[in-house]
Amino acid sequence: MTSSIARPRPTSRRARRGYTVVEVMSAMTLFAIGAAGVIGMQRVTIQGGADARNFDTATNIAREWQHRLQRDALAWTEPNSVVTTSNIDTTVWLHNANINNTWMVPAVATPLAGNSAAFDLLGRDVAPGDPDRIFCVQYRLEWIAQNSLGTNVTGLIRAEIRVFWPRLEFGPPNCANLAVTAPGTRDQHHFVHVTTAIRGNPKL
Repeated sequence: MTSSIARPRPTSRRARRGYTVVEVMSAMTLFAIGAAGVIGMQRVTIQGGADARNFDTATNIAREWQHRLQRDALAWTEPNSVVTTSNIDTTVWLHNANINNTWMVPAVATPLAGNSAAFDLLGRDVAPGDPDRIFCVQYRLEWIAQNSLGTNVTGLIRAEIRVFWPRLEFGPPNCANLAVTAPGTRDQHHFVHVTTAIRGNPKL
């Protein structure tokens, strides 16, 4: 009596031997190419996010300094309908307005907050020599409307603020460098500019 149990059919020698070295290396090469592409895309995404954050922080810093100059104008109360002389010299920054249109660095005062020309990564005031400084501020003030004696009630000052910070491959910026836009230095930084007009705040 013969058994009816079916015996497994013998597999071919090629099916029994598995993957070849060439196949494994090809698969690893394709995997490495794909992984490198994903890593490259991730790096670009991270760098793009960091650049966007820095531009946002720099814009906020420029706006903050715009508001500081505008608040400084609260002390510029003369001339007015009673006093004909100007008291712009009592201001912290606006008295530096000139016709030479030169850039200036905000003088560091005490307390530091609200006066510094340097900021950290989060946009907080730090000392200009602080190793954590990332952003620097400079400004220039130019008279738009002023009579020969500087006592024009409608006196108006053009204020321009620039914030700059180094590109990825460069170190902390030099906040005292007024020639930061000169050839050879300009390419090492990013810039944000804000311009506004400031007038006096006569009480009467």
